[in-house]
Amino acid sequence: MTKNSILVVDDDPQLLGEVKAYLTKAGYEVATADSGTTALKIIQSACPDLVVLDIVFGDSKKTGKRSMDGVEMLRRLRETDNVPVLMLSSTNATAVKVMALGIGADDYMSKPFEPSELGARIDAILRRDKQTSPGEQKLNYRRIQLDPSERRLWKDGAPIEVTAIEFDILYTLARRPEHVYTRDKLIEIAWKNGSFCVSKAVDVHIWHIRKKIEDDPLHPAFVVTVRGTGYRFMDVQA
Repeated sequence: MTKNSILVVDDDPQLLGEVKAYLTKAGYEVATADSGTTALKIIQSACPDLVVLDIVFGDSKKTGKRSMDGVEMLRRLRETDNVPVLMLSSTNATAVKVMALGIGADDYMSKPFEPSELGARIDAILRRDKQTSPGEQKLNYRRIQLDPSERRLWKDGAPIEVTAIEFDILYTLARRPEHVYTRDKLIEIAWKNGSFCVSKAVDVHIWHIRKKIEDDPLHPAFVVTVRGTGYRFMDVQA
């Protein structure tokens, strides 16, 4: 059985060593990087299955200049790659969590943390990324098609790249067109295995989905807001 590969990016050598040792023992293939620049090169060449990424790096010890931080790295990464990213930060502030999710993180953990919790979060993200629940079928609407077995999305016949959680949210909504889902219900169904989430994170991911599938994201037709309640999916005509 092929091992899942994890890239851990942090400028704390002690944390890198501890996390690498734990994840290696847990059966993962682990690479590490102490800067965003190095990490992007590794991702391009090695294509890891998941990235654990610190949100802040100190100044470069070699040059004394400001290093690329995790926010900037993730923004660059999301221009070309949908690899799952678990963000790390020394703060537990909700605004920071939402910001991390808003720029494309799949999950968020505050430091300090127990390695066992990190391992559980990684397991949850990878299961979400690769598994299809029993009874999930391909959905074919007039302009949108979703295939849960391959976790692929098409609009008007053209493939659209989405992250694992974006697919799960859209698939949950599309399974029952016009049914209104509250944010809490979307968290319960789409965030499997108790992965971290706050209700504002749903809005962030919905915005990312709209930017990818709507003709006009500011005036959505596929994923419609039901004020004060949540969201619903509509089968839009061409």
